[in-house]
Amino acid sequence: MKKTSKVVGIIIVCLVLAGATWFTVIGGTAYIYAGYLESKWIKGNPKTKTEIEKYLNYYSLHSIDPKDSLWGKRHQLQDGERMVQYRILWNSKCPLDVVYDRNDNIKAIFTSYE
Repeated sequence: MKKTSKVVGIIIVCLVLAGATWFTVIGGTAYIYAGYLESKWIKGNPKTKTEIEKYLNYYSLHSIDPKDSLWGKRHQLQDGERMVQYRILWNSKCPLDVVYDRNDNIKAIFTSYE
């Protein structure tokens, strides 16, 4: 019985360590990928939603309130503006928050992985 408990314990520890390593690799990969894409869209100097979204492969988007933004929480939305958060699909730790006017022109950009 003791031997079985030891084996089960070792297996559990190995699984936990493997899981922690996996999440670290995925998180690091997302951070590097987000930085890579940022270097591309900064050079492209996008002015509209369509222009910036050309650079955001593998991102999902969600409308958010500025208070939910890590770096843009103090931004005051003007009439007709909205904030959209783009997230790399496999990691929500590297969001890109963009404020658009009613014509989809970019008014502000906040990157949370700087």
